[in-house]
Amino acid sequence: MEIIRKAPLLLVFLLLVSCAQHQKYSDVYVEYFQSEDIGVCGPSDVNLNNGEASQFFSRSKKVEYRVIHDHYNVAPCYIEGILTLNGKVCDWKIQASSIGSIKCNDETNYYVCDSCEDLFN
Repeated sequence: MEIIRKAPLLLVFLLLVSCAQHQKYSDVYVEYFQSEDIGVCGPSDVNLNNGEASQFFSRSKKVEYRVIHDHYNVAPCYIEGILTLNGKVCDWKIQASSIGSIKCNDETNYYVCDSCEDLFN
């Protein structure tokens, strides 16, 4: 009987966790290319269009910055733009090394995409 009374609370909890993990991206626009070393990393290394940038964020997983620091190589070039995330307009970056970030107000979230090689070819 105790389990039956707690079942609705468990369901609400699971729904909230599910919603928090599935962020809705829309209106993804590429605006600029930047490189800290054009001789090493150029526009062709991260030549994503709006749709491909959207796919990057849809396929990627959110990680702590420490994961990027410890396990990924940071490329010296990236594209940047804007997108709408859960109704808010935010800035984003995608590096040639399949690392991305989204900044909304003062909060920055980091993403990696281990299955996005096709987007960068």
